[in-house]
Amino acid sequence: MKFVIISDTHFGDKDCTLVTSDLAIGPKYEEFKKTAGDQNDFLILVGDIFDFSIARYEKAYRCAKVFFEQIKKDNIAKEIIYIAGNHDADIWHIIQHQRSVINKLIRGKLPEPFEHSVAGIIDDRSNSRTKGFILDKTTPQNIPGMPKYGGMFLDKITSTETIFNFAYPNFYIVTDREAVLVTHGHYLEPYWATLGEIATKIAYEDLKIGEVDIKDMVEMNFPLNQLACTGIGQAGALTDVVRQIQKDAKNGDLSRIKKYLDRLGKEIDDMTDYGWLKEIIVDYIIKKAKEDILDSIEKIERTRYSKEFIYKKEVKERFGRFYNSSLLEIGDINSRTGLNIPAPWRIIFGHTHQPIPWNDPNPPKLDTVSSASPRRLTLHNTGGWLEEKDRFCGAEIFTYDSIKGFSSFSIK
Repeated sequence: MKFVIISDTHFGDKDCTLVTSDLAIGPKYEEFKKTAGDQNDFLILVGDIFDFSIARYEKAYRCAKVFFEQIKKDNIAKEIIYIAGNHDADIWHIIQHQRSVINKLIRGKLPEPFEHSVAGIIDDRSNSRTKGFILDKTTPQNIPGMPKYGGMFLDKITSTETIFNFAYPNFYIVTDREAVLVTHGHYLEPYWATLGEIATKIAYEDLKIGEVDIKDMVEMNFPLNQLACTGIGQAGALTDVVRQIQKDAKNGDLSRIKKYLDRLGKEIDDMTDYGWLKEIIVDYIIKKAKEDILDSIEKIERTRYSKEFIYKKEVKERFGRFYNSSLLEIGDINSRTGLNIPAPWRIIFGHTHQPIPWNDPNPPKLDTVSSASPRRLTLHNTGGWLEEKDRFCGAEIFTYDSIKGFSSFSIK
Protein backbone atom coordinates (compact mmCIF):
# COMPACT_ATOMS: atom_id res chain seq x y z
CA MET A 1 0.00 0.00 0.00
CA LYS A 2 1.14 3.55 -0.63
CA PHE A 3 -0.48 6.93 -0.11
CA VAL A 4 0.19 10.67 0.03
CA ILE A 5 -0.97 13.22 2.64
CA ILE A 6 -1.38 16.98 2.05
CA SER A 7 -3.64 19.73 3.38
CA ASP A 8 -4.55 23.42 3.10
CA THR A 9 -4.84 23.77 -0.67
CA HIS A 10 -7.54 26.47 -0.23
CA PHE A 11 -9.16 26.10 -3.65
CA GLY A 12 -11.00 29.37 -4.34
CA ASP A 13 -8.42 31.57 -2.63
CA LYS A 14 -6.64 33.79 -5.15
CA ASP A 15 -3.33 33.00 -3.43
CA CYS A 16 -3.58 29.23 -4.03
CA THR A 17 -0.48 27.91 -5.84
CA LEU A 18 -1.97 24.65 -7.14
CA VAL A 19 -4.84 26.20 -9.13
CA THR A 20 -4.95 29.85 -10.21
CA SER A 21 -7.98 32.16 -10.05
CA ASP A 22 -8.38 31.93 -13.83
CA LEU A 23 -8.76 28.14 -13.54
CA ALA A 24 -5.32 27.07 -14.69
CA ILE A 25 -2.85 24.70 -13.03
CA GLY A 26 -0.79 26.71 -10.54
CA PRO A 27 3.00 27.18 -10.30
CA LYS A 28 3.51 24.57 -7.55
CA TYR A 29 1.55 21.74 -9.16
CA GLU A 30 4.51 20.18 -10.97
CA GLU A 31 6.47 19.95 -7.71
CA PHE A 32 3.46 18.33 -6.06
CA LYS A 33 3.11 15.87 -8.95
CA LYS A 34 6.80 14.94 -8.93
CA THR A 35 6.86 14.35 -5.17
CA ALA A 36 3.50 12.57 -4.91
CA GLY A 37 4.33 10.14 -7.69
CA ASP A 38 1.64 8.07 -9.37
CA GLN A 39 -0.48 4.98 -8.74
CA ASN A 40 -0.93 5.75 -5.06
CA ASP A 41 -3.75 3.86 -3.43
CA PHE A 42 -4.96 7.07 -1.77
CA LEU A 43 -4.43 10.80 -1.73
CA ILE A 44 -5.38 11.89 1.81
CA LEU A 45 -6.59 15.50 2.01
CA VAL A 46 -6.44 16.86 5.55
CA GLY A 47 -8.76 19.87 5.52
CA ASP A 48 -9.08 23.36 4.05
CA ILE A 49 -9.15 21.87 0.57
CA PHE A 50 -12.09 23.97 -0.62
CA ASP A 51 -12.16 27.47 0.86
CA PHE A 52 -15.84 28.18 1.45
CA SER A 53 -15.00 30.75 4.11
CA ILE A 54 -13.80 33.31 1.55
CA ALA A 55 -14.98 32.02 -1.84
CA ARG A 56 -18.47 31.40 -3.17
CA TYR A 57 -19.37 27.78 -3.69
CA GLU A 58 -19.22 28.03 -7.48
CA LYS A 59 -15.69 29.48 -7.50
CA ALA A 60 -14.31 27.00 -4.96
CA TYR A 61 -15.76 24.01 -6.84
CA ARG A 62 -14.52 25.25 -10.22
CA CYS A 63 -10.98 25.65 -8.90
CA ALA A 64 -11.08 22.25 -7.21
CA LYS A 65 -12.35 20.60 -10.39
CA VAL A 66 -9.22 21.76 -12.25
CA PHE A 67 -7.02 20.09 -9.63
CA PHE A 68 -8.98 16.83 -9.41
CA GLU A 69 -9.18 16.51 -13.21
CA GLN A 70 -5.41 16.97 -13.42
CA ILE A 71 -4.51 14.44 -10.72
CA LYS A 72 -6.80 11.96 -12.43
CA LYS A 73 -5.02 12.59 -15.72
CA ASP A 74 -1.66 12.15 -13.99
CA ASN A 75 -2.75 8.95 -12.16
CA ILE A 76 -1.73 10.40 -8.79
CA ALA A 77 -4.12 8.20 -6.77
CA LYS A 78 -6.81 5.60 -7.22
CA GLU A 79 -9.09 7.13 -4.55
CA ILE A 80 -9.34 10.27 -2.42
CA ILE A 81 -9.77 10.31 1.36
CA TYR A 82 -11.14 13.67 2.50
CA ILE A 83 -10.99 14.96 6.09
CA ALA A 84 -12.63 18.39 6.29
CA GLY A 85 -11.10 21.34 8.15
CA ASN A 86 -12.53 24.68 9.26
CA HIS A 87 -12.56 26.44 5.87
CA ASP A 88 -14.40 23.48 4.30
CA ALA A 89 -16.38 22.18 7.29
CA ASP A 90 -19.49 22.37 5.12
CA ILE A 91 -18.22 19.38 3.10
CA TRP A 92 -18.81 17.16 6.13
CA HIS A 93 -22.23 18.75 6.78
CA ILE A 94 -23.24 18.21 3.13
CA ILE A 95 -22.14 14.57 3.25
CA GLN A 96 -24.17 13.97 6.40
CA HIS A 97 -27.18 15.77 4.94
CA GLN A 98 -26.97 13.58 1.85
CA ARG A 99 -26.52 10.38 3.87
CA SER A 100 -29.03 11.07 6.64
CA VAL A 101 -31.69 13.18 4.94
CA ILE A 102 -31.67 13.27 1.13
CA ASN A 103 -30.85 9.61 0.46
CA LYS A 104 -33.37 8.48 3.08
CA LEU A 105 -36.19 10.62 1.71
CA ILE A 106 -35.44 9.48 -1.85
CA ARG A 107 -35.93 5.91 -0.65
CA GLY A 108 -39.19 6.79 1.07
CA LYS A 109 -37.72 6.70 4.58
CA LEU A 110 -37.49 9.31 7.29
CA PRO A 111 -34.17 11.06 8.07
CA GLU A 112 -31.71 9.58 10.53
CA PRO A 113 -29.43 11.35 13.04
CA PHE A 114 -26.21 12.86 11.68
CA GLU A 115 -22.93 11.12 12.40
CA HIS A 116 -20.89 14.00 13.81
CA SER A 117 -17.72 11.94 13.75
CA VAL A 118 -16.68 9.05 11.54
CA ALA A 119 -13.11 7.85 11.92
CA GLY A 120 -11.13 6.73 8.92
CA ILE A 121 -8.60 3.93 9.45
CA ILE A 122 -5.80 2.46 7.36
CA ASP A 123 -4.57 -0.82 8.81
CA ASP A 124 -1.32 -1.87 7.16
CA ARG A 125 -0.12 -4.33 9.81
CA SER A 126 1.28 -7.43 8.17
CA ASN A 127 -0.57 -9.84 10.46
CA SER A 128 -3.88 -7.97 10.53
CA ARG A 129 -7.15 -9.63 9.58
CA THR A 130 -8.63 -6.21 8.77
CA LYS A 131 -5.84 -4.97 6.53
CA GLY A 132 -6.76 -2.06 4.27
CA PHE A 133 -8.96 1.02 4.43
CA ILE A 134 -11.94 1.18 6.81
CA LEU A 135 -14.59 3.81 7.49
CA ASP A 136 -15.99 3.37 10.97
CA LYS A 137 -19.80 3.19 11.32
CA THR A 138 -20.05 2.71 7.54
CA THR A 139 -21.12 -0.45 5.76
CA PRO A 140 -18.80 -1.24 2.81
CA GLN A 141 -20.16 -2.20 -0.58
CA ASN A 142 -19.36 -5.83 -1.29
CA ILE A 143 -19.68 -5.62 -5.07
CA PRO A 144 -16.86 -7.12 -7.18
CA GLY A 145 -14.97 -4.44 -9.08
CA MET A 146 -16.56 -1.61 -7.09
CA PRO A 147 -14.93 0.49 -4.37
CA LYS A 148 -15.75 -0.25 -0.73
CA TYR A 149 -17.19 3.21 -0.17
CA GLY A 150 -17.89 6.29 -2.29
CA GLY A 151 -21.10 7.08 -4.12
CA MET A 152 -21.52 10.54 -2.59
CA PHE A 153 -21.99 13.83 -4.41
CA LEU A 154 -18.34 14.83 -4.87
CA ASP A 155 -17.55 11.73 -6.96
CA LYS A 156 -19.08 13.59 -9.90
CA ILE A 157 -16.82 16.67 -9.77
CA THR A 158 -14.61 15.13 -12.47
CA SER A 159 -15.68 14.17 -15.98
CA THR A 160 -15.02 10.51 -15.21
CA GLU A 161 -15.96 9.50 -11.69
CA THR A 162 -13.46 9.95 -8.86
CA ILE A 163 -13.98 7.97 -5.66
CA PHE A 164 -14.10 10.23 -2.59
CA ASN A 165 -14.17 8.78 0.92
CA PHE A 166 -15.03 11.06 3.85
CA ALA A 167 -13.92 10.91 7.47
CA TYR A 168 -14.13 13.52 10.22
CA PRO A 169 -12.30 14.77 12.18
CA ASN A 170 -9.79 11.95 12.76
CA PHE A 171 -7.94 9.43 10.63
CA TYR A 172 -5.84 6.65 12.14
CA ILE A 173 -2.97 4.92 10.34
CA VAL A 174 -1.68 1.72 11.94
CA THR A 175 1.46 -0.01 10.68
CA ASP A 176 3.96 -2.55 12.02
CA ARG A 177 6.15 0.40 13.07
CA GLU A 178 3.70 2.90 14.63
CA ALA A 179 0.23 4.35 14.94
CA VAL A 180 -0.37 7.86 13.55
CA LEU A 181 -3.28 10.24 14.18
CA VAL A 182 -4.11 12.50 11.21
CA THR A 183 -6.43 15.49 11.75
CA HIS A 184 -6.77 19.01 10.37
CA GLY A 185 -5.99 20.67 13.70
CA HIS A 186 -8.52 23.51 13.98
CA TYR A 187 -9.81 22.17 17.30
CA LEU A 188 -6.43 23.18 18.75
CA GLU A 189 -7.27 26.86 18.27
CA PRO A 190 -9.60 28.68 20.72
CA TYR A 191 -12.24 29.87 18.23
CA TRP A 192 -13.03 26.42 16.85
CA ALA A 193 -13.19 24.69 20.23
CA THR A 194 -14.49 27.41 22.52
CA LEU A 195 -18.23 26.58 22.54
CA GLY A 196 -17.62 23.05 23.76
CA GLU A 197 -15.06 24.13 26.34
CA ILE A 198 -17.30 26.84 27.78
CA ALA A 199 -20.39 24.61 27.77
CA THR A 200 -18.70 21.85 29.75
CA LYS A 201 -17.65 24.40 32.37
CA ILE A 202 -20.93 26.30 32.85
CA ALA A 203 -23.66 23.78 31.94
CA TYR A 204 -22.07 20.52 33.05
CA GLU A 205 -25.01 19.34 35.18
CA ASP A 206 -27.44 19.84 32.27
CA LEU A 207 -25.19 18.42 29.57
CA LYS A 208 -25.16 15.07 31.36
CA ILE A 209 -21.98 13.89 29.67
CA GLY A 210 -18.86 12.43 31.18
CA GLU A 211 -15.54 12.78 29.44
CA VAL A 212 -15.90 14.65 26.17
CA ASP A 213 -15.24 12.39 23.22
CA ILE A 214 -14.64 13.44 19.62
CA LYS A 215 -18.34 13.22 18.72
CA ASP A 216 -19.31 15.53 21.60
CA MET A 217 -16.52 17.95 20.71
CA VAL A 218 -17.61 18.20 17.07
CA GLU A 219 -21.30 18.47 17.87
CA MET A 220 -20.97 21.18 20.53
CA ASN A 221 -18.67 23.30 18.36
CA PHE A 222 -20.83 22.92 15.24
CA PRO A 223 -22.44 26.42 15.34
CA LEU A 224 -19.24 28.49 15.26
CA ASN A 225 -17.64 26.17 12.70
CA GLN A 226 -20.67 26.51 10.45
CA LEU A 227 -20.79 30.29 10.85
CA ALA A 228 -17.12 30.79 10.05
CA CYS A 229 -17.13 28.37 7.11
CA THR A 230 -20.26 29.13 5.11
CA GLY A 231 -22.04 31.78 7.17
CA ILE A 232 -19.33 34.25 6.19
CA GLY A 233 -18.05 32.75 2.96
CA GLN A 234 -21.46 32.78 1.29
CA ALA A 235 -22.56 36.23 2.53
CA GLY A 236 -22.17 37.99 -0.82
CA ALA A 237 -20.88 41.56 -0.57
CA LEU A 238 -20.51 41.17 3.19
CA THR A 239 -17.93 38.41 2.65
CA ASP A 240 -15.54 40.90 1.04
CA VAL A 241 -15.98 43.30 3.95
CA VAL A 242 -15.28 40.59 6.52
CA ARG A 243 -12.20 39.47 4.58
CA GLN A 244 -10.90 43.03 4.51
CA ILE A 245 -11.42 43.35 8.27
CA GLN A 246 -9.51 40.10 8.76
CA LYS A 247 -6.62 41.33 6.63
CA ASP A 248 -6.55 44.70 8.43
CA ALA A 249 -6.47 42.99 11.82
CA LYS A 250 -3.64 40.68 10.74
CA ASN A 251 -1.65 43.69 9.50
CA GLY A 252 -2.28 45.68 12.69
CA ASP A 253 -4.41 48.32 10.94
CA LEU A 254 -7.48 48.96 13.11
CA SER A 255 -8.71 52.14 11.43
CA ARG A 256 -11.50 50.42 9.48
CA ILE A 257 -12.58 48.42 12.54
CA LYS A 258 -12.65 51.58 14.68
CA LYS A 259 -14.75 53.34 12.05
CA TYR A 260 -17.27 50.48 12.02
CA LEU A 261 -17.41 50.34 15.82
CA ASP A 262 -18.05 54.10 15.98
CA ARG A 263 -20.95 53.72 13.57
CA LEU A 264 -22.26 50.71 15.51
CA GLY A 265 -22.15 52.70 18.73
CA LYS A 266 -24.12 55.53 17.12
CA GLU A 267 -26.75 53.12 15.79
CA ILE A 268 -27.19 51.51 19.22
CA ASP A 269 -27.34 54.93 20.84
CA ASP A 270 -30.01 56.07 18.37
CA MET A 271 -32.11 53.00 19.11
CA THR A 272 -32.14 53.50 22.88
CA ASP A 273 -34.90 55.62 24.39
CA TYR A 274 -34.03 55.97 28.07
CA GLY A 275 -33.86 58.77 30.57
CA TRP A 276 -30.71 60.83 30.96
CA LEU A 277 -29.18 58.55 33.64
CA LYS A 278 -29.67 55.40 31.61
CA GLU A 279 -28.33 57.22 28.56
CA ILE A 280 -25.10 57.94 30.46
CA ILE A 281 -24.85 54.31 31.53
CA VAL A 282 -25.53 52.99 28.01
CA ASP A 283 -23.03 55.42 26.48
CA TYR A 284 -20.40 54.29 28.98
CA ILE A 285 -21.07 50.63 28.23
CA ILE A 286 -20.82 51.22 24.48
CA LYS A 287 -17.58 53.18 24.88
CA LYS A 288 -16.08 50.53 27.18
CA ALA A 289 -17.14 47.71 24.84
CA LYS A 290 -15.48 49.43 21.86
CA GLU A 291 -12.26 49.90 23.83
CA ASP A 292 -12.24 46.28 24.95
CA ILE A 293 -12.91 44.99 21.43
CA LEU A 294 -10.10 47.07 19.93
CA ASP A 295 -7.76 46.01 22.73
CA SER A 296 -8.62 42.34 22.19
CA ILE A 297 -8.05 42.58 18.43
CA GLU A 298 -4.67 44.22 18.98
CA LYS A 299 -3.63 41.29 21.18
CA ILE A 300 -4.75 38.57 18.76
CA GLU A 301 -1.83 36.37 17.78
CA ARG A 302 -1.76 34.75 14.38
CA THR A 303 -2.09 31.00 14.19
CA ARG A 304 -1.22 30.68 10.52
CA TYR A 305 2.55 30.73 9.85
CA SER A 306 3.27 30.83 13.58
CA LYS A 307 6.20 28.70 14.78
CA GLU A 308 5.33 29.53 18.39
CA PHE A 309 1.67 28.45 18.26
CA ILE A 310 2.19 24.79 19.08
CA TYR A 311 4.44 25.62 22.04
CA LYS A 312 1.92 27.83 23.86
CA LYS A 313 0.73 26.49 27.20
CA GLU A 314 -2.99 26.80 26.37
CA VAL A 315 -2.49 25.12 22.98
CA LYS A 316 -0.64 22.21 24.61
CA GLU A 317 -3.50 21.85 27.09
CA ARG A 318 -6.07 21.92 24.28
CA PHE A 319 -4.02 19.41 22.32
CA GLY A 320 -4.03 17.18 25.40
CA ARG A 321 -7.83 17.37 25.62
CA PHE A 322 -8.15 16.59 21.92
CA TYR A 323 -5.79 13.63 22.24
CA ASN A 324 -7.70 12.34 25.25
CA SER A 325 -10.95 12.57 23.26
CA SER A 326 -9.25 10.69 20.44
CA LEU A 327 -8.25 7.91 22.84
CA LEU A 328 -11.90 7.62 23.88
CA GLU A 329 -12.84 7.27 20.21
CA ILE A 330 -10.15 4.62 19.69
CA GLY A 331 -11.39 2.72 22.75
CA ASP A 332 -14.96 2.81 21.40
CA ILE A 333 -13.84 1.61 17.95
CA ASN A 334 -11.80 -1.21 19.45
CA SER A 335 -14.67 -2.36 21.69
CA ARG A 336 -17.13 -2.43 18.78
CA THR A 337 -14.89 -3.81 16.03
CA GLY A 338 -11.96 -5.61 17.64
CA LEU A 339 -9.53 -3.63 15.45
CA ASN A 340 -7.12 -3.20 18.37
CA ILE A 341 -5.86 0.22 17.27
CA PRO A 342 -3.01 1.23 19.61
CA ALA A 343 -2.58 4.74 21.02
CA PRO A 344 -0.92 6.94 18.37
CA TRP A 345 2.41 8.54 19.29
CA ARG A 346 2.75 10.65 16.18
CA ILE A 347 0.26 13.25 14.94
CA ILE A 348 0.10 14.79 11.46
CA PHE A 349 -1.98 17.95 11.27
CA GLY A 350 -2.32 21.10 9.13
CA HIS A 351 -4.15 24.37 9.78
CA THR A 352 -1.12 26.48 10.81
CA HIS A 353 0.64 26.36 7.40
CA GLN A 354 3.89 25.84 9.31
CA PRO A 355 5.58 22.67 7.98
CA ILE A 356 7.11 20.15 10.39
CA PRO A 357 8.79 17.28 8.46
CA TRP A 358 8.60 13.61 9.38
CA ASN A 359 12.34 13.45 10.06
CA ASP A 360 12.61 16.86 11.72
CA PRO A 361 15.65 16.62 14.05
CA ASN A 362 13.85 18.58 16.77
CA PRO A 363 10.08 18.26 16.28
CA PRO A 364 7.58 19.63 18.80
CA LYS A 365 6.63 17.07 21.44
CA LEU A 366 3.81 16.94 23.95
CA ASP A 367 3.39 14.95 27.14
CA THR A 368 0.60 12.43 26.90
CA VAL A 369 -2.53 12.78 29.02
CA SER A 370 -1.68 9.55 30.80
CA SER A 371 0.82 9.79 33.64
CA ALA A 372 1.18 6.02 33.43
CA SER A 373 3.12 6.32 30.18
CA PRO A 374 6.49 8.07 29.83
CA ARG A 375 6.09 8.50 26.07
CA ARG A 376 5.54 11.83 24.37
CA LEU A 377 3.57 12.75 21.26
CA THR A 378 5.62 13.82 18.24
CA LEU A 379 3.95 16.47 16.08
CA HIS A 380 4.24 16.92 12.31
CA ASN A 381 2.59 19.50 10.05
CA THR A 382 1.62 19.50 6.38
CA GLY A 383 2.18 23.23 5.83
CA GLY A 384 0.04 24.80 3.11
CA TRP A 385 -0.18 25.80 -0.53
CA LEU A 386 -0.81 29.56 -0.29
CA GLU A 387 1.31 32.57 -1.11
CA GLU A 388 1.27 35.56 1.20
CA LYS A 389 2.72 38.87 0.05
CA ASP A 390 4.36 37.05 -2.89
CA ARG A 391 6.02 34.54 -0.56
CA PHE A 392 5.14 30.84 -0.68
CA CYS A 393 4.30 29.60 2.81
CA GLY A 394 5.80 26.13 2.32
CA ALA A 395 4.13 22.72 2.05
CA GLU A 396 5.14 19.34 3.42
CA ILE A 397 4.08 16.27 1.43
CA PHE A 398 3.91 13.13 3.57
CA THR A 399 4.25 9.79 1.81
CA TYR A 400 3.97 6.20 2.91
CA ASP A 401 4.55 2.79 1.45
CA SER A 402 4.47 -0.56 3.15
CA ILE A 403 8.17 -1.24 2.63
CA LYS A 404 9.77 2.14 3.42
CA GLY A 405 7.23 3.46 5.91
CA PHE A 406 6.62 7.21 6.34
CA SER A 407 8.69 10.07 4.95
CA SER A 408 8.03 13.66 3.93
CA PHE A 409 9.28 16.13 1.36
CA SER A 410 9.41 19.92 1.65
CA ILE A 411 8.04 22.16 -1.11
CA LYS A 412 9.51 25.67 -0.81
